[in-house]
Amino acid sequence: MATYFDKILSPYRKISLRAKLTGLFVFIFGVTTVIFNLTVFNYMIKALEDDFDIALYNYSVDVAKSINQTLRETSFPSPSEEGALPHFEIDQGKILPFPLGNALILVRNNEGKILSQVGDLQEFVLPYRTDFERIRIGEDASYRTVNYSTDEADSYRMITFALDDERKLFLQIAAPLTLLESQINKRLDLLKFGIPLVLIIATLGGIYVSGRALKPLNNMIATAKKINANDLSGRVPVPLAKDEIQTLGLTLNEMLSRIDRAFQSQEKFVADASHQLRTPLAILKGELEMIQKKITDVDSGKLIQSSLQEVENLSGIVHDMLLLARIDAGIGALQMQNLYLDEVLLETIRRSERLAQKKSIKISFNISGEQERPTTRGDWDLLIQLFINLIENAIKYSPESSHVSLILIWQKNNSHIIIQDQGPGIPDSYQEHLYERFSRASQTQGTGGFGLGLSIAHKISQLHGAQLYARNRKETGTEFRFEIKNI
Repeated sequence: MATYFDKILSPYRKISLRAKLTGLFVFIFGVTTVIFNLTVFNYMIKALEDDFDIALYNYSVDVAKSINQTLRETSFPSPSEEGALPHFEIDQGKILPFPLGNALILVRNNEGKILSQVGDLQEFVLPYRTDFERIRIGEDASYRTVNYSTDEADSYRMITFALDDERKLFLQIAAPLTLLESQINKRLDLLKFGIPLVLIIATLGGIYVSGRALKPLNNMIATAKKINANDLSGRVPVPLAKDEIQTLGLTLNEMLSRIDRAFQSQEKFVADASHQLRTPLAILKGELEMIQKKITDVDSGKLIQSSLQEVENLSGIVHDMLLLARIDAGIGALQMQNLYLDEVLLETIRRSERLAQKKSIKISFNISGEQERPTTRGDWDLLIQLFINLIENAIKYSPESSHVSLILIWQKNNSHIIIQDQGPGIPDSYQEHLYERFSRASQTQGTGGFGLGLSIAHKISQLHGAQLYARNRKETGTEFRFEIKNI
């Protein structure tokens, strides 16, 4: 059963909160409006019908007075005598036509025989038996609506009225409901066009009101998206209204403060630990080098050389951890300045030449572009470290006696640096882990490293608002592309 309801409610759950609030507002407002208008409509129809009946009754009284006057003037016999009521004509000159249309006027005897008639509804015959019975039991007049369509109206309102105290003569008047029907139709037309218009206005109003109500939440979402591990100093805006949204904002800011303190504590610990390790490692390296110079035994020399290599590795890890701690401290730790990327790359190549010479690898550098030498803004040391990591990575994975290409492309808004090697390329299974810390593509290629170089390069590019892409070349090797904005 739960699964069945989940399937039914699944589309509803995908609707946005703003749409749900708008729909709920329109539904409640629409139902309330329809019920209210129908109630008012029915009340107004009843009031119009009552007014119509009052007008019809007053008209019937006037007609009855005119008929009674005629009966007295003509000295008709007593209606109780059989056959004493001959057919007679109502003096139409004394009967004003009903103001709402041409009325049908009948005078009937106790048995329902028509004694006189004014107006003509052709073959339609007014009912009378039930109306006569109501009057006989004490009602002043009997009303009913008869459905009979003519050129004048679709229905008629009929009144039956006793002409004499003995209730031997009855007056029946059928007045067209032309005006009443016209008023009802006008009100129906108003409802047909008015209610949809009101619902449209309610929908637009609901969208606007829900948008205003959710604006603080949207502001919180937009601000929260900009907060990342590199800069946890940001806080979501808190509305002034003391409501649930303000409570949510305050709670989120308190949580961000706790996370910020935890990150700062972790980064401080890594930086302090790395800094404390540098001095003993440097001393240990120096002492091992002194011992290496003094000993003559081959096996001892190999052992010292291996120890020196491990100390060198540890020093590299400590250096990278210190660098990561500085990067994790965020943009506030950067020393930003205006600089030229060609100068940064030339310094990077100078520092990388020693590693390249060990494998007889040549580093080529080319510059091309659509404009004169642009400047960019960045941290000189960190950008050099970024390119050193990329070049050293290219050297490590390139075969001996090959070459690594650096291409600097100047464009109007951005500068592009492309680093190409002739290595085996990036395995498909490793693509998504390329920038993870302590992650290496292969442990068996003898390339060395600790899996921090590309992670550091990626972090530095993020801090500079730049983009770093990697792809396998069609021929052979890997291509890294660094893109940064000019100023």
